[in-house]
Amino acid sequence: MYDFRPATAADTERLAKAVIDGFEGYRSFAPDGWTPPSLAGEIEGLRPLLGDEQVWCVVAEADGRLAGQITVLPAARAVHPVRDPALAHLRNLFVHPDFWGSGLATALHAAAVETARERGFAEMRLFTAAGQAHPVRARALSVRRVRCVTPTDHATSSNGDDARSSRKASRSALG
Repeated sequence: MYDFRPATAADTERLAKAVIDGFEGYRSFAPDGWTPPSLAGEIEGLRPLLGDEQVWCVVAEADGRLAGQITVLPAARAVHPVRDPALAHLRNLFVHPDFWGSGLATALHAAAVETARERGFAEMRLFTAAGQAHPVRARALSVRRVRCVTPTDHATSSNGDDARSSRKASRSALG
């Protein structure tokens, strides 16, 4: 049903557009004044990642149409870096709404976990916005505690633990 392939530089603009489209759904729970990143900003941030061998980005297509994407990189290379060579960072996982409930997110996540293991990571972290409309989806992807971030606080998890506890809780996803 889906064709998975590594993302290339030629995918930059359509992947960035899908990320921006995905962020539009955040407006329903984001704090007043929040705006999604700009398309130009996402393109600028994504382009160098797609040519980097430390970054793993996969595109899922259905009949040539972008159905989903996932990107994993070392946490040391993330926007909020952590110098921990055993820690991977799940930069994004977006599935087009037409494919929600199809199992695509689970398949993308499973591929990311396997790749992270193969690359020697013991843990993987995921940031998601506080108030995310679909926290059950994150739990269904075997992330037991999802670290939630707001524009002013990057260290609060959904259950009040610090980042170290959140990372430790998600360790089993890679173990």
